[in-house]
Amino acid sequence: MSRAAIAGLLLAAGLAGGHAAAAGASPVPERGALAAPAEPLRAALRDGLRRALGRLSEELPGVSGFMVRDLTSGETFETNADLLFPVASVIKLPVFLEVLRQAEEGSIDLSRRRDIDPRARTTGGGVLQTWSPPLPQLSVGELAILMMDFSDNFATNLLIDQIGLERVNRRLRGWGFRETRLQRKIMDLEAARAGRENVSTPREMAALLEKLVRGEILDAESTRRAIAVMKANQNDPPRRTPIKQSLPEDVEVADKEGELEGVRCAAGIVFVPASGAPPTLPAAGSTRPFVLAVMTTYLKDDAAGAAFISAVSRAAFDYFTTVAMSSGYGRRLPP
Repeated sequence: MSRAAIAGLLLAAGLAGGHAAAAGASPVPERGALAAPAEPLRAALRDGLRRALGRLSEELPGVSGFMVRDLTSGETFETNADLLFPVASVIKLPVFLEVLRQAEEGSIDLSRRRDIDPRARTTGGGVLQTWSPPLPQLSVGELAILMMDFSDNFATNLLIDQIGLERVNRRLRGWGFRETRLQRKIMDLEAARAGRENVSTPREMAALLEKLVRGEILDAESTRRAIAVMKANQNDPPRRTPIKQSLPEDVEVADKEGELEGVRCAAGIVFVPASGAPPTLPAAGSTRPFVLAVMTTYLKDDAAGAAFISAVSRAAFDYFTTVAMSSGYGRRLPP
């Protein structure tokens, strides 16, 4: 991709400058709220999704875990949600949020440009590694776009150097996440061999996204900015993320994917169309969002891990779309 094309995207983003289990609660009144006689019908629908997710987990040649949570009803589906997985490039999500948080605090300036030392080049993903010296000056905001939307490892390591690895971990602990840890820079094989892997759990990564969309991580403008950047991540066919790949092209998804040898992971916010639904989250508009984090490791077939993420995403989307568009008795209602 040319520098000019990437520059256009940077400007447009506004930064240039166990077995499956289900449980539910309904803190917010939802369309088709259930009367007592209708609850067995919804329970049967939930059981169908639970069984489908269980089959997917059992058939995967490897170890998997996931967490899916509807942000309107609180309904949750999970498997191995507290197991600690290597998360590959999904760890760039907390790095991104720390960049935006420090910008809010005035510690860094997203628009300030800096020299890029080609000797610090990191391979393994992204576009900066393909550019020939002299490299252009880039702002912190531009580096963040390259990290999130092109999964650029060089840009990620430059940002980690600027914001501080341990500051990312302190912030995560302050947000209540004890298991999610940035323990090395990207493509640091020596650190990986020493056991310093970047890790999280499906539960924590899904909860981090829930806090983001609820406005509990960043202020309203930075929340909007973060979600917009993540929506642009690999959103154009034929190359789309495993979550986006499985869903209709007109459905908005803010996500980040990651891959290593034997590892495939993804985490995202899916904005389910819900015409006529009263807004409950400013960042979600009139949609009914759900969050999910899907992690796989010990894969015998890496492609099977990506396919598993897509299948879980589609099954959850179909379920929540059906719920959003139906009465408590299952009748599809007009907008």
